[in-house]
Amino acid sequence: MTISRHTFGLLVLLAPLSALGQAQENPGIDLSQTPPGQTKPGDVPLPPPPEGTKQKAREAVKPRDEAPLAPGERDVALSDRVKAVQRKGFLKRGRFEAGVELPATLNDAFFTKLGVGGKLAYNFQDSFALAVRGTYFWQLRSAHVREGQIAFQSQLLESRVHGQVMLDGIWSPVYGKFSWLGSRIVHFDMYLLAGMGAVWSDTSLAPRSEGAHIAGDIGGGIRFYPNNWLAIDAGVVATLYPDQPITSVPSTLQKVVAGHLGVTIFFPFTFEYVYP
Repeated sequence: MTISRHTFGLLVLLAPLSALGQAQENPGIDLSQTPPGQTKPGDVPLPPPPEGTKQKAREAVKPRDEAPLAPGERDVALSDRVKAVQRKGFLKRGRFEAGVELPATLNDAFFTKLGVGGKLAYNFQDSFALAVRGTYFWQLRSAHVREGQIAFQSQLLESRVHGQVMLDGIWSPVYGKFSWLGSRIVHFDMYLLAGMGAVWSDTSLAPRSEGAHIAGDIGGGIRFYPNNWLAIDAGVVATLYPDQPITSVPSTLQKVVAGHLGVTIFFPFTFEYVYP
């Protein structure tokens, strides 16, 4: 095979170009380069990055699944976790209270009992107080007495209560407030009471003179506080006591259920919040 002079010259020119293409496709290993993390004997080491740079870099990189919060959404999320509890608008702890109430019986169709009473209490906590209550009753004979005597052809067995004195514990588990005519806020609480004491009836006086009858009471109500030293009270109290109106008839358990309205004044007249 004979190669001409022109062909030989063309091969000599293409040889360097083909070698350059092979070098770009398959680069070799340069042993003169310094491995990562190592420096040559004459090189000057680079200074360390400033403090906080890595922390800022980590904060700048957020997970892909975390959606960015719009302005104000972070505050809303924080308010959902932190609940604000408004302080009470009326405090009773450590205060005395003196009140007047007007009771009327609700469970006697023959003799309605109207009375006047008083109360003196001390509040050990906002939700608990110890009270001494006293009430005096008047008997009002209704038109049903004559009808009952004719119908039953006998005397009505009725225990006529004249007065009572009770020692009660008062528990107020519910507290709230409401707007009155859109102009002011009125606070209120609901309470339960229970206690023991004494009741005087007809049999307690002459001629039988049996003295006071042991009694117990239970009831509840609601109180409104229009200002710092005044409360308006409404409730229902049931008083139970044993009595024997007629000696020929055994003693029975008598009950007086009375609804009352009252007004209470607190001492001292003002209160202050004490933070721990």
